[in-house]
Amino acid sequence: MTLKKIMLSLLFFAAVPPASAGEMDTLLDRLVEKNIINSSEAGEIRASAPPAAALPPQQALKLRGDMRMRYQLNDNENKQYSRHRGRYRLRLGFDAKINDRVSGAFGFASGSGADPRSTMLTFTDNHGKKNIYIDYAFAEYKASDTLSVTAGRSKNPLWLTNDLLWDGDINPEGLSARVTSALGGNWKFFGNAGYLVLNELSNDPQDPGLLFAQPGLSWKSAGGVYDFKAAAAVYAFSHLKHSAALAYRPSVAEGYQQANTLDAGNYKYGYDAFSPEFEINANIRNPVRLLGALGCKVSYLGVFGNYVRSLDHGSNNSGWIGGLKIGQRKVEAPGEWQLRYSLRRLEKDAWLDNYPDSDYYGGSTSVKGHEARLALGLTRGAGLEFDYYSAKPLSGNLKSERLLQADLNIKF
Repeated sequence: MTLKKIMLSLLFFAAVPPASAGEMDTLLDRLVEKNIINSSEAGEIRASAPPAAALPPQQALKLRGDMRMRYQLNDNENKQYSRHRGRYRLRLGFDAKINDRVSGAFGFASGSGADPRSTMLTFTDNHGKKNIYIDYAFAEYKASDTLSVTAGRSKNPLWLTNDLLWDGDINPEGLSARVTSALGGNWKFFGNAGYLVLNELSNDPQDPGLLFAQPGLSWKSAGGVYDFKAAAAVYAFSHLKHSAALAYRPSVAEGYQQANTLDAGNYKYGYDAFSPEFEINANIRNPVRLLGALGCKVSYLGVFGNYVRSLDHGSNNSGWIGGLKIGQRKVEAPGEWQLRYSLRRLEKDAWLDNYPDSDYYGGSTSVKGHEARLALGLTRGAGLEFDYYSAKPLSGNLKSERLLQADLNIKF
């Protein structure tokens, strides 16, 4: 090899990182075109190039996502007319395992604004383009087989059976830890704890936050037919009492109520709370056939419940939800189904009205009613879901709302 080729080879290997070595072909072709080297010399340089480097398998990013297409009917008696809407949602997530102890994830979601309780968009605005937001971004450290720590904007670290207190779209920001331990006799202990940042004030050092702890137990029968899980969460808010109301309360313009008690725009209470919940499940070994020709089978039955009581004051301070699930435990394959029905009641100062399910009377407190949800499997990764809400305020002049949602869900 001539001195010229040796120097060119060194130049290419130094200038072109292994991770982008595929760009070397383009550069060599340009040099041949300009008669700096000939095609034979370019071939020799290609042959002597080191192989392109790749990320170790454990560091590869994994992509996942889902789409939802929805028809929605809002029949709110506080409005002059019922509202019919076409809506949709897009979410994309990336998971990365850095090594055996460290992992990370981040995701993006659609949304008409920064409201943490909704990622849905409405067909409107003359086909105008829509927004994408950072939905979550967190790092997780697995200290041992029984302890992990998460920091950032993550999926809700609490174990939840329902959305009485927490809308499923809320991804809290802060620090959390999870611990698990086998107790013997098919019993396990688990615990969640952490601190969530609710707001950062530039003119006040007393930023509102939420400290939580949730110890729990789970049990599974020897044959796996029955299982049980229960936990009790304790919530301790800091610098919330007498502070300004937090953002993203229910929309008065949409016919909903902002029920939490305020004094000159500030919270009258601190909203520390105690919230136990449970779930009991039965997997039916010999599925029961329903509706004959339709071939509907029941292989699962479950019940769940949740209670909350605010510890800071003595009136309008409690809430509960109880429900039943029947069908298949998970709807993943064609023909699988699950029906879920629940009753709920949430008093005005039992909990902050920034966090309950926004589909249930706009996420308001001081409401009662019921919900029925039917999920149907179409194919692997695709299914239908029908959700019906009926809600009524516990007091005041506002009237009832009925909400119907029909969804096509696709996962990839």
